[in-house]
Amino acid sequence: MGTPTGLGEPLIEAVLRRLPRLLGGRPVQLYEEGLVLVSDGRPRRWADVTHWRSTMDVTVGQDERHGIGWYVCGHRHRLRFADGVEQAFIVDEWQIQVGSADRDRPENQRIRSVVEHVRQWVADAQVPAMLDRLEAGRQVTFGPLTADADGLFVPGGLSAYRWADLREPRLDADLPDWSVPSSWWPKRRDARLSLRCGDGHRTELPAWEVVNWGALVALWKRLGAR
Repeated sequence: MGTPTGLGEPLIEAVLRRLPRLLGGRPVQLYEEGLVLVSDGRPRRWADVTHWRSTMDVTVGQDERHGIGWYVCGHRHRLRFADGVEQAFIVDEWQIQVGSADRDRPENQRIRSVVEHVRQWVADAQVPAMLDRLEAGRQVTFGPLTADADGLFVPGGLSAYRWADLREPRLDADLPDWSVPSSWWPKRRDARLSLRCGDGHRTELPAWEVVNWGALVALWKRLGAR
């Protein structure tokens, strides 16, 4: 497999074997600096992404005959590029049996590292312009969230988190627990972006609704350290 000009190396063999795909089912190849839709071969760069949505879906299933439960974590992304074109892809982790002690399989760790790589590349490209906007006294929106130089406002503007008080925003997903009845296991659902302060104050939002939350985390790292 050749490397498109300027996109660097293919991202980790574990991801290539999982066949990342667009939401329409067409395969896509992921590289260090962008992606290529296999059908037309046109490369697109992470640095050209203007809007990025990402979440993790947990899909739970059960073998009724043998009573074995399993789940798959799927990393779902939708990217809008500077020319207005949108592309989306999913990378599924390897299936894990419910109750298995091996919840952090090396292959899945590598898949998550690729997801983190994409998030970081997109965020690094977006954050400089966002910082300029905040330093000019303006605001930046992340879907339902609004940020200024001092902090982050949740929907409705009635509650705010100061950057200095906010812990790192993180993605939370409900994994099935083998010790409870299977009827209580989570079905496919959107992961949550969790905002927390040291005083226990907490807000959770569907991660898919928070646009560019990777850049939000990068801003927190910059502004929270001031």
